[in-house]
Amino acid sequence: MILLTASNAENDQITGLESGANDFISKPFNFAVLQVKIKNLLTQSRSARETYSRQLQVSAGNVVIEESENEKFLNKAMQYIEQNLTDPQLSVEGLSRELVISRVSLYKKLVDITGMTPVELIRSVKLGKATILLEKSDMNIAQIAYQAGFSTPNYFTKAFKEKYNMLPSEYIEAKRRLQEV
Repeated sequence: MILLTASNAENDQITGLESGANDFISKPFNFAVLQVKIKNLLTQSRSARETYSRQLQVSAGNVVIEESENEKFLNKAMQYIEQNLTDPQLSVEGLSRELVISRVSLYKKLVDITGMTPVELIRSVKLGKATILLEKSDMNIAQIAYQAGFSTPNYFTKAFKEKYNMLPSEYIEAKRRLQEV
């Protein structure tokens, strides 16, 4: 958010920036400067989203709390999802209650931080858990589906194929071949 205002007072600038604005431009303004500032903010947002989405790999419940508010928010969300992974009541509503934020705000904030909706984030965590189980356990695919929090093995297989472009059984085979080499 960029505040565009006729006020030049430093107190107004500080108030605007403290209320969450990313920048403050006083009138009259140069349109080229505004365009560059918008471009830079979008680049920073895209970069942060890519960084956070790469960090969302499930590491067997290992979540490290970081400094920024977005990282704290994301870590709290991840902890809740991982703690309730096999709970059939795990939902976006429950996540929004846990984070004390409306569903709409949760949706916007997660998309802004990670590029994923709450449903996609939950599914991504479940699939991450499933890949760990596929690699390290001797459970069958149906057992892994339920252990990773999926309601049915068919839905698990469909979601897995969408994300990894292979079936869970093909994933197991590929991992076994790599171990033999």
